[in-house]
Amino acid sequence: MGSWPSANYEVEADSYDAGSPARIGPSLLVTDDPELLRHMSAPRANHIFSERDERRHAEMRSKTIGAVNPPELYAFPVTLVLMVLIVLTGDKYSGKEVDALESDIDENLQRLLALIRRQYNGKPLDMSLVASFFTLDVLSQIAFGDAFGFFAAKRDLYNLNEIANQFFKPADAETMGSERHRDEFGQGRIIGIAQKAVAERYRPGAKVKRDILGHVAKGLSQTQVEAESHLQIIAGSDSTSSALRITMMLLIGSPVASQKLVTEIDRAVANGKISCQIVRCSEAAELEYLSACIWEGIRMFPPLFGLLSNLAPPEGGTVNGVFFPPGTEVAFCCEGVGRRTDVFGADADLYRPDRWLQPDPEVKARYLRTADLTFGSGRLACLGKSIAMMEVHKAFVGAASGLRTGPRGSNQGC
Repeated sequence: MGSWPSANYEVEADSYDAGSPARIGPSLLVTDDPELLRHMSAPRANHIFSERDERRHAEMRSKTIGAVNPPELYAFPVTLVLMVLIVLTGDKYSGKEVDALESDIDENLQRLLALIRRQYNGKPLDMSLVASFFTLDVLSQIAFGDAFGFFAAKRDLYNLNEIANQFFKPADAETMGSERHRDEFGQGRIIGIAQKAVAERYRPGAKVKRDILGHVAKGLSQTQVEAESHLQIIAGSDSTSSALRITMMLLIGSPVASQKLVTEIDRAVANGKISCQIVRCSEAAELEYLSACIWEGIRMFPPLFGLLSNLAPPEGGTVNGVFFPPGTEVAFCCEGVGRRTDVFGADADLYRPDRWLQPDPEVKARYLRTADLTFGSGRLACLGKSIAMMEVHKAFVGAASGLRTGPRGSNQGC
């Protein structure tokens, strides 16, 4: 197979041709069945990560953050470690306990729009690079209290994005994670920043701050928080920027959809439902077509990649009439889930946000419940989903309303 993303679509084709689950190895199955995926990740399920994924997680964690990660964690299965961390940190990523969450996102969105106007007015824009600047600066500011400074530098600091792109090459996947906190470039530099920020919070007499780092620190040791802080940057920044890039690409290729989105935003501004250029989260939630555009992009091209897999429990298990023998490895094909014709219709391979403007609430709920599997479910659900969706919704309204020429009337001065 080729690169990991293209390999995923080959697996999706196999699943489509052979049905689900489909055998792609001696004891490896792949599925795009939403119910099976929910069953495997349910809180009381006995499925665990496969040996292959356990090994991959352990190698990447030990190479990338082994210097700051408690060695005793390696004695337990990754699935168990994740469940413990979710219990200890899960509510911290909801954003409810972060006082400046929305204002921090707004501040960096202002920087994004200012950079575009100043540097790219009438010039080609590398959306992939600018989107990563936005998500990295947002996450670092809400996590550590200060942004990394990608917008201020107007360049790829520490060659972070260049090095991260190597992750898409299978041959380099095992060698890229060799960074240490003293490095000046790549992930090693981020590890160093995370260590410094965490050490400041644990020094005697340190002031408790109501940001993500301040809340994650409750219940975890300093070394655990150092590891967690670095992981949240890796996990949250690229996936969110990928969602921005993907949806922007699809909208550019669909003039009808993009015009409908602009019209919805203009109408909301005219009716006073958007109070200023940087839309409030509560206001963005009322823009139905905006949400349709974003969810349609996410379901078609999930921002995460790779076939995460679980092992059937020691006693085996039967789901939807299919028996999975003990030790059977079942991989999750996220691309296939989002393109199921029995859920999204015969045109599931087309970008058509209007499908989400479904008058039948049960159909719309099924769409959302299926597409939401991109963020995982149950004990393996994405902890930062609410923050990521807030970033994406705000960014699209800002881009649509802020990249116009001429005065914006009531938006001026916001």
